[in-house]
Amino acid sequence: MADVLKIKVKCHACSGFIEGSAKYGKGHYVPEGVDFEFVAIGKVETSKGRTVKAEVMCICPHCGVKCKFSV
Repeated sequence: MADVLKIKVKCHACSGFIEGSAKYGKGHYVPEGVDFEFVAIGKVETSKGRTVKAEVMCICPHCGVKCKFSV
């Protein structure tokens, strides 16, 4: 079973939008759009369910700067 992770963030340097998604699951990772590195750093439980805190690192396709975001 593959899950889909989508990101839409603004570049720190040029303020251009970076969009990407990836299908990930046991044993595979398939990027779509901008390739990004996803590192889970914790879990948060709320009344609506469980979410994952993570850090995302990607290279801006507009200016080439490596950006790091917390999601």
